[in-house]
Amino acid sequence: MNYLRHHSITANYRPLGLTSPPPNFAVMQPLLYKHLSEEYESRGELELGEESITVQPNVFAQIGIIDVNGVRQMWTKAIIPALLDGRKRELLESKGESQADLEARIVFCDIGSGVGNVCLQVLSETKCPKSVGVEIIPSRIRAAEEALKRAKLLYSDIFSKKEAVWVQGDLAKCAARLKEEGVTVLFTHSWMFDDDLMTKLTNVIAQVPSIQCVVTSRKLDEKVLASTTLRQRTLMHFNADWNDEAPFYVYGK
Repeated sequence: MNYLRHHSITANYRPLGLTSPPPNFAVMQPLLYKHLSEEYESRGELELGEESITVQPNVFAQIGIIDVNGVRQMWTKAIIPALLDGRKRELLESKGESQADLEARIVFCDIGSGVGNVCLQVLSETKCPKSVGVEIIPSRIRAAEEALKRAKLLYSDIFSKKEAVWVQGDLAKCAARLKEEGVTVLFTHSWMFDDDLMTKLTNVIAQVPSIQCVVTSRKLDEKVLASTTLRQRTLMHFNADWNDEAPFYVYGK
């Protein structure tokens, strides 16, 4: 006698489809900063009456910005390798963690953050959950706040769980706030800083022990830096609007 056996199999059906492309800040940026007028930008991102702020102590008239591709280069070729240098990479692998896990613990800070574009790009294109922008010009802080509102409205799937903190104030006096926010990576386009301001910046960094990586377009003060575990790792070149190979010094622990 033949017996017919029936086998029951539960199908695990997942519809096939195209995966979403990764976030592209170059596409987002014009929409996030639609509120900035040509007149405002032509004045160097200053409102009328703010010019006097640029001649105050510890304030600099910045020339040039690191562009979208430059930020990507900085993140992949400088920041992540500095955080994963040597023994730290082995430790990460021993815990079964990935680069995404590492990124998810980064608190990124931009000193002289302007209208906040670098901070928002880092939030949009990486797993970094929090960025801190330090800027002394009031209208730039307002512009950054408006850009963040637009980001959360237009790209809620990307920015809803991300945090951007805007700090208006003197960069030489921001150590306590950076410590409070738990900053781990600090970037500054410091090309226009004089030696005195670079010393003050290095003093700020020395007061924030959570900082593990610094990227700066001028060297930090070596004498002040000696009191920390940060050391220069390399000199790299990134895309910027004033130079396709703008130099930046990379420091790590």
